[in-house]
Amino acid sequence: MDARTLDVREARVDAAEDRFFTNRANMDMVDRVISIVALVFGAVCVCALLAHVLFV
Repeated sequence: MDARTLDVREARVDAAEDRFFTNRANMDMVDRVISIVALVFGAVCVCALLAHVLFV
């Protein structure tokens, strides 16, 4: 392989890494939102189950 081919490959790898870390930051935010929604949903389910056991 010549130097130009290696430079092109290195540039592609760098671009892929940049996209990966940008997507990773976006996914961290999405994961945080999903975790909060799941936690709230779980708390509502537990409260509903507890109310059903205590009052029915």
